Amino acid sequence: MRLADKVAVITGGARGIGKAVSLAFAREGADVVVGYHASAEKARLVQGEIEALGRRALTCRADVANRSQVEQLMRTAVETLGRIDILANVAGITLRSAMAELSEEDWDRVIDTNLKGSFLCSQAAAQFMIGQGGGNIINIGSVSGLAAHYNRGAYGPSKAAVAMLSKVMAVEWAGHNIRVNTIHPGTTETEMTAYSYPTAEMRAKREQTIPLNRFVQPEEVAAAAVFLASEDAAAITGHSLVIDGGFQNSLFQLMERLLT
Repeated sequence: MRLADKVAVITGGARGIGKAVSLAFAREGADVVVGYHASAEKARLVQGEIEALGRRALTCRADVANRSQVEQLMRTAVETLGRIDILANVAGITLRSAMAELSEEDWDRVIDTNLKGSFLCSQAAAQFMIGQGGGNIINIGSVSGLAAHYNRGAYGPSKAAVAMLSKVMAVEWAGHNIRVNTIHPGTTETEMTAYSYPTAEMRAKREQTIPLNRFVQPEEVAAAAVFLASEDAAAITGHSLVIDGGFQNSLFQLMERLLT
C-alpha cells in the first residue's frame, strides 16, 4: 500500500472527484477526513465505505472560504487521527456566466471557494506539516485554468490562480519537506459536468472535442492523486499534471473537422 498509515484530509470529499480521492487514498492504506460543506449524508456514506475498507474515517463540515472553520477542520483531523500527512483541495464550484454579465457576488463566490479555499486549507494544514517534518498537498485545478473557457468568467481565472498558488507554495515550503502539486482535470464525469452539459446532444458534442472521445472518470483523477501523494513522486513538486483525454492538444484536430 502506497499510503499506509498516512492521514489525509480531502475537502469536497463527499462527491465526485473528492469522493473518488477519499476512497482511493483509503484503498492505499490512508485514514481519511472527509471534508464537506452541504453534503452531510453523502459524507457519512463515504465514511462508511472507508471504514468498510478497514481504515479510520471521520466527516467534518467546513466552509473552505472561512478561516475559522478551516482551522477547526485541521485541528479536528490532528486531534482525532494524530497528524495530517496529505491534503487534497478538491472543493470547488463553477457558474455559467459571460464576463459582461458576471455579477460581483458570483465572482466572489467562485474565487472564495476555489482559490481562497485552497489557500486557507493549505496554509492551515502546512502549520501542522511543518511541525511534523513534512507533508503533501494536492490542489485540483482545471483545463479551464490553462485555456480560456467560454462563459466561465470566474472559474477559469480561479483555477489558473490555483496553479500559480501551488507553485509558490511548492517553492516556499520545499525546505520543510512539503510537496505541492496541481492536477488539472478535463471534463470529468461528475455532478458539475451534468450541470455544464445537461442534454445528451451537448454531451455528445463535447465528447467529440476530446481525442479519446470520452469524459475523464473521477477514479482516473484519484489515481493520479495517489501517485502524487506517494513516495513514487518524491521528487515532484510545483508540477501541473493535465488529465484531459488529450483535449489540450486537440486544436488542429478541431480545425480539420471544421475544414472538412
